[in-house]
Amino acid sequence: MIPLSKYINKKVWTVAGSKSSKLLIFDVDDTLINTTAKIFVRRGDEGKLVKTLTNNEYNTYKLRPGEWFDYSEFADPEILSKETFTKYWDTLKREYKKGTHISIITARGDADMIREFFLKNSIDIKQELVFAVGDRNYMYHGTVAERKAKTIDLLAKLGYRTLIFFDDNDENLKAVKDLERDGLNIHTVKA
Repeated sequence: MIPLSKYINKKVWTVAGSKSSKLLIFDVDDTLINTTAKIFVRRGDEGKLVKTLTNNEYNTYKLRPGEWFDYSEFADPEILSKETFTKYWDTLKREYKKGTHISIITARGDADMIREFFLKNSIDIKQELVFAVGDRNYMYHGTVAERKAKTIDLLAKLGYRTLIFFDDNDENLKAVKDLERDGLNIHTVKA
């Protein structure tokens, strides 16, 4: 992944032949696609299965001592390729065809896999605008909501002044909405 901070002085990119101060930002799981991938709660070095969680259950699950999350299904491109689309997929496609600047910010851990998924679906989102905040080497730390908010704040520093953020998680939406300030309009859409 190319560090976004490298582009701070470049300001807004040209996307589909145009510059814009408006950016649509989409989450992936349960926002653009109906996620069937599960998160496994495992315990100890042997990885004993403790619990299987849906994407929504994961958002509120607190690990107990010795437990860890296994995201292997979210790293499987085959599972991703079989997911069904939500109504927001149509919104993304319509805006993409109009040349609207679009970013993807997902809690998954592999931005290249996500970008490849969009390319296979005939949507070429600029590589520098696809973020997988679940990547262990990601530039920000903290909760998923904090990572998404920090990433969106950095996008605002690139010159985007109107940001529309689509996400299914209330904590993510609140963290991003809290970024709003003079000259920066943030609209959140609950998926």
